[in-house]
Amino acid sequence: MSATNLLHSLYKYKAWSEEELFKCLKAPAAKKFPTEMEEALYWLAHINIVDQLFIARLQGKPDEFDSILTEQKQDLGRLEECFSSANQWFVNYTQSITAIELSDPIAFIFKDGKPGNMTKEQVLAHVLSHGLQHRGSVATILPREILLDHKDHFTTFLKL
Repeated sequence: MSATNLLHSLYKYKAWSEEELFKCLKAPAAKKFPTEMEEALYWLAHINIVDQLFIARLQGKPDEFDSILTEQKQDLGRLEECFSSANQWFVNYTQSITAIELSDPIAFIFKDGKPGNMTKEQVLAHVLSHGLQHRGSVATILPREILLDHKDHFTTFLKL
């Protein structure tokens, strides 16, 4: 499997995994845990911001964020829409990018003011690992009752 095919498969997995997570977050059991849900949504908002920042950087466009964190109360439905849109963008992008384009450098400024310089391939790997790390954190924040039907494994996705 080529790097481009692997990235495309991993981004389809990311989209599926996050869709599955939002199903759990919308289930009736989640309403019993408002404190945990608020903290989970905080970290999901952070994932979304970072996804949006790197989409803008891959497109060579300015972004709309001042920080990678927000204290703004999150709306579950709106956040789900943002995830869905970003994931569709990444799936489409990884389907069309070439192996040569993956090595293209992108220069940008991180939100802490430090310069950044990554290849497109490194950006795509970072977005995947960043989201996976924080989704894992979300899973530890939420009570098991919310996540009873949660499917998150790449191997499960590959069997679909």
